[in-house]
Amino acid sequence: MMHNRIRPEDQVNIKICFDGKEIDLFSGSGFHALEDAVDAAYSESKHCDLDKRDYVYTVENITDGTSARYRFNAHDNLKILPEL
Repeated sequence: MMHNRIRPEDQVNIKICFDGKEIDLFSGSGFHALEDAVDAAYSESKHCDLDKRDYVYTVENITDGTSARYRFNAHDNLKILPEL
């Protein structure tokens, strides 16, 4: 995401991927932080059997047209992944 943030009024789509394959897709709004949105996507997923740190999350902010990939590190902090 260009600004690496979301606002409660932003509509977001979160794609959860493992080993390069999409596992689940979550849509929502009302989040104050990226971590909250990604945690909600992981918690709501019925297909995520592994630890949340094992997945890559693509967060797309539909409202402002930005997106970025994220992953939780060993300390459960959400970190942006560099684009290839």
